[in-house]
Amino acid sequence: MYKTHTIFPLVVYQGEVEIHEQFKKENLSDVKDYWFQKDTNGNYFETPENSGKLFVHQKYPELFKSIKKNLDEYLSVFDVMHEKLSYHVMKSWVGVHDKSIPALSPHAHNETNISFVYYLKSDSYSDKFCAMQKKNRNEFSGALFEKTKYNVLNKLNIYNSNYYTITPFEGTILLFPGDMLHQTIEVSPLRNERVAIVGDIKVTLKKENYMYHQSCNHPSQWMELN
Repeated sequence: MYKTHTIFPLVVYQGEVEIHEQFKKENLSDVKDYWFQKDTNGNYFETPENSGKLFVHQKYPELFKSIKKNLDEYLSVFDVMHEKLSYHVMKSWVGVHDKSIPALSPHAHNETNISFVYYLKSDSYSDKFCAMQKKNRNEFSGALFEKTKYNVLNKLNIYNSNYYTITPFEGTILLFPGDMLHQTIEVSPLRNERVAIVGDIKVTLKKENYMYHQSCNHPSQWMELN
């Protein structure tokens, strides 16, 4: 008889955005116009920062007020007293993918605490979200967990996998650590476009909680040196 201890699990939250149906009906067309697509020469921008279109939250504040409920639920998973904290949306942008646009390659987000993906339009043919890690701590021997033509691995499970896919259900939002590697994976040929609002959130203490040492103090209490 033996026992395994599953420790240090990584959490990716997926919850429903309550105002999704109304927001999609009223704003889908406008949201797509905000996509950081091509420059004047017809070339795709490498990042939303390059295009300058990275402040969707300033255009749709009511959507982000609704998302706060999801943030509270996400922190509640860790038994964190979220009422002592403030959320600050630093960047947000629009991603549109169709048959002509390849899946996203592995990447993480710079200088953020929480990243999010809100699926404004998707279906069963949409590329799946894939959470990944560079190194599996259980892989004690090189390439032990690789699945190739010649391998010693019977099948993938939660202990030996470096990848985990999540179905991008329309109207849901994913929340995860900003430094987590992620990508999209095509599971079937795209038939329709996928539209998502993506972004980064900084978490700080509320102003009155400056005596706590967890997290950082509220930005209103910072000093900018020029």
